[in-house]
Amino acid sequence: MSHTTILRHWADHVEKDPEAVALATPSGDWTRQRLAAHAAGVREHLADGEGPVLVACAEPAPVIAAILACAATGRAFAPVDTRQPAARWTAIAEDLRPTAVVADRAGRAALAAGGPYDDTLRYIDAEDAEHGTWHADDWRDPGTPDAGYVYFTSGTTGRPKGIRGSLEAVEHFLDWETAEFGIGPGTRVSLLTSPGFDAFLRDTLLPLRAGGSVHAAPPGAVPVGAGLAAWLDAGRIEVLHCVPTVFRTLRAAGLTAGSLPALRTVLLAGEPVRPSDVAWWRGLFGDDKTLVNLYGPSETTMTKVYRRLGAEDADAGTVPAGLPMPGVEVRVVAAGAPVTGTIGEIEIHTPFPLRGYLDGRPGGFTGTHAYRTGDLGRLRDDGVLEVLGRRDQQVKVNGVRVELGEVEDVLRRHPGVRDACAAAAVADDEDADPVLCAYVVADDTVTDEELRAHTAAGLHPGSRPSLYVRLAAIPRTLNGKADRRALPVPSAVRAATADDAPRDGAEAEIAALWCDLLHLSAVGRRDSFTLLGGDSLAIARLLDRLRSRFGVDVPLRVFAEDPTVAGLAAAVTGGSGR
Repeated sequence: MSHTTILRHWADHVEKDPEAVALATPSGDWTRQRLAAHAAGVREHLADGEGPVLVACAEPAPVIAAILACAATGRAFAPVDTRQPAARWTAIAEDLRPTAVVADRAGRAALAAGGPYDDTLRYIDAEDAEHGTWHADDWRDPGTPDAGYVYFTSGTTGRPKGIRGSLEAVEHFLDWETAEFGIGPGTRVSLLTSPGFDAFLRDTLLPLRAGGSVHAAPPGAVPVGAGLAAWLDAGRIEVLHCVPTVFRTLRAAGLTAGSLPALRTVLLAGEPVRPSDVAWWRGLFGDDKTLVNLYGPSETTMTKVYRRLGAEDADAGTVPAGLPMPGVEVRVVAAGAPVTGTIGEIEIHTPFPLRGYLDGRPGGFTGTHAYRTGDLGRLRDDGVLEVLGRRDQQVKVNGVRVELGEVEDVLRRHPGVRDACAAAAVADDEDADPVLCAYVVADDTVTDEELRAHTAAGLHPGSRPSLYVRLAAIPRTLNGKADRRALPVPSAVRAATADDAPRDGAEAEIAALWCDLLHLSAVGRRDSFTLLGGDSLAIARLLDRLRSRFGVDVPLRVFAEDPTVAGLAAAVTGGSGR
């Protein structure tokens, strides 16, 4: 098994049926031949160089083409999210030291704003590289090394951390999922993932390798609720990959046992799955639509543990992560020794070499094939793994890995902030999704708007706090560490300051929706949804709820003009065309 397996399978499918759809996007379909020609064009630009390639594209097609081209030319690739702040672009440039950049229009604009890239780099315009010459034999075994890839995630020092991976490891995963879930010619697989996350490799290369098609969601916010259900139905999606937070929004979509007839498998990763998730899904579909829990950090290349969720998981105290994939060994280590039935740190051993971090630091890597995840877990007597939380300050919010230390470091750099603590806060409702909350001790003159602008300049979108809570002092333990268990629940703080109560009717109903989505006890009629912590996913869920409740589509433009309870009430009672 090697990285060339991916290219060989892809070349075989292009040659067999070049006019079949490889990628479906809102702006149009890409046939296998068109995508192959685009990859060939990028390959021609990269063939005479060496060194890592930064891929800065918002659209999926040029990212996929660049990945295939880099694999064929033996050059490492590093896809990034074009929405990241300038400081992050600078750090990535310093650590990766790319020799070439593949960028589309959005990527070029982001690079220009970031400013760390100079004329010594070779720039490849993604839009102009579409018409290369493609021959199947050139791709089946290009005779190049597996240079792998780099993905950047949050780092405890406040600097993005580059994780190095191999396409051999990706192929190990793709081979498993293809066989385990019957991915084959014609299979339609969802793409809800940003190019800046390694799950993008899974969502795109899996169907291309198997002869299926990638179906990309509309640009902007990930579809949720009824919008997600409608997109899955219209695209006849058969395999859905997503985080549990997005999956749960389908509960508000009014699904019935006959809904989503094409969908057959849902694979959840990035966050814990709850027993209530399993109970609801199985209550609707039973065994007809398989629900799968996936577990595995980016350091070991995507999923390494999986479980097909059954009736017993709906009543479990903790939904298990499951059993290791073929060739993978999972240990739980306590006091330096493997244990069973006892809580310890999860260690994963892979059948392929792990490449570690870009800066060479060992981190959790304990050998060429082993990585200690920092997650706490327990191995049951039957070998099933349960994941029970983190041993450090890393949390998952909306499926994104967030280093709390990085968030706190950025907050403390604001001249008006004297102390700060970040936490994944939850509401009293145990089924509520966590939100990233910043607790700050700050001057009275520092506004939430200032703090949001400050964190936007230093943090990736997924790592920016949704809520800001002011405290007189950060609670601390006897040894001086922040006591996160003593931090107040954000909803309790908000309830004490809410005023200007919403009026009866539409305002009261919309305020109730806000409280449910943002885990607040009360809101005022002139409060801003975004300033109370409504991120892009929460906004999508709100607009979906408004559509279901009032039968009115509120455009994102209208919401942005007046994102208050009063403004939205005027929009839904007066129609959406203002």
